[in-house]
Amino acid sequence: MKHKIKKPAKTTVTKTIAALSVAVVIVTSQASGVYAATLDELRAQNAALQAQISDNNNKAKELASQADTLQNQLAELNLRISNLQAQIDLTKGKIAELQVSLDKAQAELDRQKALLKASVQALYKKGGASTVELLVGSDSFSQFINDQTYLERLKSGIQDSAQKVIELKQQIQTQQAEQQKLLGQQQAQQESLQATKNEQQSLLDQTKGQEAAYQTMVKNLQQQQQQVMASIAAKLAASGTTLLTGDGTNGGYPTAWNNAPQDSIVDSWGMYNRECVSYTAFKVAQSGRYMPYWGGVGNANQWPGNARAAGIPVDREPQVGDVAITYNGYYGHAMYVEAVNGRMVTVSQYNWLVNGQWGRYSMMTLSADSSSLGPMTFIHFPWR
Repeated sequence: MKHKIKKPAKTTVTKTIAALSVAVVIVTSQASGVYAATLDELRAQNAALQAQISDNNNKAKELASQADTLQNQLAELNLRISNLQAQIDLTKGKIAELQVSLDKAQAELDRQKALLKASVQALYKKGGASTVELLVGSDSFSQFINDQTYLERLKSGIQDSAQKVIELKQQIQTQQAEQQKLLGQQQAQQESLQATKNEQQSLLDQTKGQEAAYQTMVKNLQQQQQQVMASIAAKLAASGTTLLTGDGTNGGYPTAWNNAPQDSIVDSWGMYNRECVSYTAFKVAQSGRYMPYWGGVGNANQWPGNARAAGIPVDREPQVGDVAITYNGYYGHAMYVEAVNGRMVTVSQYNWLVNGQWGRYSMMTLSADSSSLGPMTFIHFPWR
């Protein structure tokens, strides 16, 4: 993360989903060690690939945002369906309770009818005899009158009770019909919500599928870009341009710098060895890009300002081959961007704490909007 030795700096969704675009890339060929494409053509190919990568990443990001919105809408629909189901269950419970009350009222009505029938039969039996016979059969005239009055009152009381039961039954049936109507409305509403949910789920699946297709395209484009970048590096090497290299491990970082104790060697850009800025400066130069000499002003958190002063683009949009800068800590931290997937970036680096040790090579994948490291800044070093 540190620098050393200051030397003079060199001047130097909801939208309509678009149809998936198809990238057509001219792959350079090698014949007898000579590449058909020129450096300018290769760099133009790389720029075209990066434009397509950025475009497809943006489309994937837009689709991801639409998917999030659809997911939220589905969650809301699920909640409404669940609440409606609770109301339906409550309505069914009321209907069941009313049915129990209705059954009890019917049983009471049947009992009252039986009593009324018995009363009528008793009146009929007594009414069928002559008045003389009834008087003879009675102990006294008053007894006769009492029997007649009792039967008439019994009949009237039973009729009144039965009428009340009939009215109660009608009330229960009215309430039950209202609850049945309410249940039908609730079930129709639930069916409508379920149909909407099914449509939203179908659209969500389609959106996620197209997002995945764009992400796959980005990966394919990045693979082609790596081939083009390798061709550029080979072209530079064939033209006599000196490219530092290591033994193939540790991101290719020069073996002599890697094997020496940390901060014991000053690299070609005035940075201490096995520091993050030394590694990223090496990777920029190795890729065939222009890496200014930033010795003395080389802390990671100084790089974006250095780049802007040198006219080198700096923004928050990651591209393969960029140097990613975070501002955490006193010096900040520099990383080399190996791959990009939306806002997720895979980086290689030196001097990130690994197994309790500093000054080591490592790789990791993290968000360009990382909350723990702070938002990243990306420096787009130009081709030489």
